[in-house]
Amino acid sequence: MHNWLLVLIGTTSVAQTNVQGTVVDVGGAGLPFVSVRVAGSPLSVETDQQGRFLLDGLWPGAVRLSFAVVGYERADTTMTLSLGANSLRVSLRAETHLLDDVEVRALRAGDRAPFAKSLVSKEEVARVNLGVDLPYVLDLQPNVVSTSDGGTGIGYTYMRIRGTDGTRTNITLNGVPFNDAESQGAFLVNLPDIATSAEDIEVQRGVGTSTNGPAAFGASINLRTTAVRPEAWGRVDLSGGAFGTLRTSVSGGTGLLNPGEGEGIGRFSLDMRLSSITSDGYVDRASADLKSYFLQGAWIGARRSLRYITFRGKEVTYQAWGGVPREVIDTARTYNPYTYANEVDDYDQTHHQLLFDQRLGKNSVLNVTLFRVLGKGYFEQFREDDDLSTYGIARAVINGDTITTTDIIRRRWLDNSLTGANASLEVRFGPHRLLVGGNYSDYQGEHFGEVVWAAYAGDLDIRDRYYANDARKTDANGYAKLTYALNERLDLFGDAQVRTVRHTFLGYGSDLERLERTLSFTFFNPKAGVLWRTGKGGKAYASVAIGNREPNREDLVESTPDGQPKPEHLIDYELGFEQRKARWAGGINLYYMDYKDQLVLTGELNDVGAALRTNVAKSYRAGVELSGAWQATKRLRWKGNLALSRNRVRAFTEFVDDWDNGGQQAFSLGERDLSFSPGMVGASDIAYRFIDRKKSNVELSVITKFVGAQYLDNTSSAERRLHAYVVNDLRINASFTGCKGLKALELNLTVRNLFSELYESNGWTYSFISEGRRQQLVGLYPQAPLNVLAGLTVRF
Repeated sequence: MHNWLLVLIGTTSVAQTNVQGTVVDVGGAGLPFVSVRVAGSPLSVETDQQGRFLLDGLWPGAVRLSFAVVGYERADTTMTLSLGANSLRVSLRAETHLLDDVEVRALRAGDRAPFAKSLVSKEEVARVNLGVDLPYVLDLQPNVVSTSDGGTGIGYTYMRIRGTDGTRTNITLNGVPFNDAESQGAFLVNLPDIATSAEDIEVQRGVGTSTNGPAAFGASINLRTTAVRPEAWGRVDLSGGAFGTLRTSVSGGTGLLNPGEGEGIGRFSLDMRLSSITSDGYVDRASADLKSYFLQGAWIGARRSLRYITFRGKEVTYQAWGGVPREVIDTARTYNPYTYANEVDDYDQTHHQLLFDQRLGKNSVLNVTLFRVLGKGYFEQFREDDDLSTYGIARAVINGDTITTTDIIRRRWLDNSLTGANASLEVRFGPHRLLVGGNYSDYQGEHFGEVVWAAYAGDLDIRDRYYANDARKTDANGYAKLTYALNERLDLFGDAQVRTVRHTFLGYGSDLERLERTLSFTFFNPKAGVLWRTGKGGKAYASVAIGNREPNREDLVESTPDGQPKPEHLIDYELGFEQRKARWAGGINLYYMDYKDQLVLTGELNDVGAALRTNVAKSYRAGVELSGAWQATKRLRWKGNLALSRNRVRAFTEFVDDWDNGGQQAFSLGERDLSFSPGMVGASDIAYRFIDRKKSNVELSVITKFVGAQYLDNTSSAERRLHAYVVNDLRINASFTGCKGLKALELNLTVRNLFSELYESNGWTYSFISEGRRQQLVGLYPQAPLNVLAGLTVRF
């Protein structure tokens, strides 16, 4: 063992070399902000304003470098390095066809914005993609906690970033809002296998830059789907394993056809994917049947492009929302309270996007995106001894007994649409960059309930609707973003957004009568920051960003005008430093998120008797996020992150139902922890490449995820918390090229939860006073013990 360590230390301390290079255009002018990446390494550096870069700490021998910057064709080169200094000059050609994804760049932070962020490439996605939902693809990103109702990462899954849930995480797909307009939630089960069609994913933590749709109140995620590729391609993905999990996915594209020349002659391409994912789930009956497709048709010209993208997800998921009662978690971890055969969530969502890009000059590009999202579905429930009055069924006397309740099966439907447009104009003048853009969307939702069976139905017929509630919400915003290079090392950043929302819904009037109400909100969300390049791959940044967010549908529907909750307000302060080298990288980010009127659960009943969220005057999230990566040898790599935070309500008052005397009791608790906000979250990925040859490589990875204790409510009570957990995975990735008739053959074997950690990643609680003492109900969501998934990818 000691000899092996000496060999490892020796290989990391000798035989180092570097590359000093320059990247220029065809006229010989240096190109700034070019990303220079070493193949097989997670690390990269950026050229300065003269196009110069330095990669140090490399090893002698062959190395492949890639060069990428907006507006120029990507270049890859392989060179053989000798000991000491090596020089390189690379010339990039301007793109002959407009392949830029302008609609994505308008929202993303990029390398020059002073915000905390990470970019997940399609190669990184492919290493972990075995059909699990998006939260589990992003689980190793800083300060991310993922959870699954069924315990397997397939079906209903969720993620929290910095302790904030999906309703506060803005998600866009090619710049198009994804969050539900009314609840502001992100139902990612409606995007099965979207990771296979992801080109890359940017995760911004905090308020970040201005985006489209609901406000980013803790994080934003921007997913870019399959880029137009010059060459034809094909791919088949097969994976499966524990709990009856099976995934089949077929995708491919024509590449650019009709290679004409001259102004106005364009090229065409077509890309597609068909996917099916099924799983029985770890929890009893927590099955998922997910179907999806993706289709992209593109016309690419020298100065303009037009793309039509459509994708659809169809999910049928057996409900596991109830969780496992804490009293039986040790003896019946897979218990599911639902036993009715069709207790399912059945939803179908289709996205249509039309994206037009026009280059207006050498340094400016216009984008216009039209979109329409259609969704329709229901969840079906069996209800035992439900109140007849809920369904408008009259009481009856049968054999002398008065019938007031009945067993019933109901469906609660949502039929909705989102229609809108995005527009952005990007102008570059010298090293400066100006973005002006905006978004408008119109949401229409029809909520209704049907009775499909009842033991006693009275005069109710099958499919009769027992409630109907239509809603409409419009959302418009305009923004301007400026990155101004004060000098070679200092960038100033400014971002101003005005957002206005108009929401019409069926709610309560002042006298508790049901009536249609309309509310309007207008928010101003400015951001400002500075980024300083310290030289040789280092940069420091500081920013302050303001976010405002309206209450969601349930907050408004279940309140009167007098008891209506106020919008939430957030000031987000960020301070960070990053250092990138050829062999290592590190970063530290400090944040302080200062909330005013944050909506949290207190147990208090509002003026219509509903226990909904309540504004708390002051709360905050403060923390430090550390990230690092180290290419120890050519074969050994590590990367990881650690987040330490304090998440508090400054003065919390809890309200508890009093079953003995009626009403509620109030308890003033002072400063308390915010629920579901662990003080420590960490991830580690150690990879060793056993075989590293030109046509084959085999890599073994050990992945560790740590999540600290979390509270189920805002009382900081040890009786109502989730214990900390550590989960280890073992993964083998192998790829082989040069196979006859194939571009590549890839294998993935993942042993999840290697040591069968028994843990729960989510839960709920309800407190009450009965028999003179406080009691609580607690439901927990256990995650699967040791299980294995395996996958095969064939590329051609």
